[in-house]
Amino acid sequence: MKKLFTFPIALALAAPVMAEGLHIFRCSEDGIPGQTEPMLMGFAISADARYVCGTIQQGGGIFVADCLTGEVKWNADGEDSSELRAVDNRGVGVGFIDEDGVLFSFASGEPSYITAPEGVRYVQGEGISNDGSVMAGSFTMKSFSTVAAFSVDGAPWANLPIPSDEELGCLKAYLNSFSAAKFVSGDGNVILGHLGNFTFPIVWKRNASGEYEADFFPIRYVKGVEEDRYDESKPLYALSGTYTCLSNNGRYAATVGAVADETNTYTRIVPVVYDIQEKSIKIYDAPQVIDQFEAGLFPRSIADDGTFIGTIGETAAEYNFGCFIWKAGEEQAELYIEAFPEFSKMLGEADVLGQNVPTGISADGQHIVGYAYYSKDYDITSEEPAYYVTYLISLDGSGVETFRLTPAEAPGAIYSIDGRSLSGLQKGLNIVRNADGSITKILK
Repeated sequence: MKKLFTFPIALALAAPVMAEGLHIFRCSEDGIPGQTEPMLMGFAISADARYVCGTIQQGGGIFVADCLTGEVKWNADGEDSSELRAVDNRGVGVGFIDEDGVLFSFASGEPSYITAPEGVRYVQGEGISNDGSVMAGSFTMKSFSTVAAFSVDGAPWANLPIPSDEELGCLKAYLNSFSAAKFVSGDGNVILGHLGNFTFPIVWKRNASGEYEADFFPIRYVKGVEEDRYDESKPLYALSGTYTCLSNNGRYAATVGAVADETNTYTRIVPVVYDIQEKSIKIYDAPQVIDQFEAGLFPRSIADDGTFIGTIGETAAEYNFGCFIWKAGEEQAELYIEAFPEFSKMLGEADVLGQNVPTGISADGQHIVGYAYYSKDYDITSEEPAYYVTYLISLDGSGVETFRLTPAEAPGAIYSIDGRSLSGLQKGLNIVRNADGSITKILK
């Protein structure tokens, strides 16, 4: 079952892509059958910030939203779990519905299933280039192990190369039979994934012949054996493949690593960014004002200039201490509620309570998407309805943040196609006059 509906947002159809502000995406009360306020969990934003994709009700469906018109198209055909993990500049999202890889186009509103090769249980889509010509993800084999995979120009999906034992070196002992490709650069030339069960990140880069070559960069920086303990050329005790992210220009891969403290008695978790072009790393280990409770800063998405966003917690799976943005060239990260003051007024309680997950940043770093626990009084103990909503933070061209909470209430004046005044949205085409005087057409 699928349906087109319009987020009730105060944007004229002729408005530019992304008016500055804080936009809250939520369904109308008659949105998805059986769900009066479904959780909209935005997982990714297109490089040009036109489209947002994600999941509905923690895996109950998939959606792609057009940020220009406020429309969303969705599908809830799955039975177990459905997600879109990435979306291109055409509005085509890639992900999975249950055990099937899927492409979901905003233009058609129809899912297109990815056929698994012989001997493969299913394909899971994870990343897509700006024009959709390159996709990446993983195969799940009959043994339930996973293999990093890709497809170029609609060709059948194929395995990505795995480094030789010599290239894996002493880190091979930490790997198992699980790997996946997670992100694709905008031009499709770089793929980022992990080897082992999220053990180490790995980069694949396309050469002049069009073939992907593996760059297993952790081997150059991680102390894999006791003999490496005092090797200053290897500054990291670990490098995680769990919450990695790749910039759209294919230059930066961000993750977290473990470094020793000044006394060399224990390790702490810090962000690490690998410069794929220069083949060098930057370790963000400067003491942080927001580094409370010996928590780690976990990157979730990175822009083309190296600005990255993420969560603060004791582990990557715990969002207890809020969200941060670390702007390129800065020595200190900032909390959302400090970097975006108006965000604090509207969704700051979600940030403080750890119910906020930033998930994507546009290529130019001007638009940030995520999902947060939301209620009218921002109190999760309140009797008011509360749910996850997808939000979009937009910055203006000068870098000064301005915000507007998009109205979530039902529209005021509603008319039928023949001009009759209606008390509410009716089946068919509705003409809505918004509070700012703009006109929106809503198909129910």
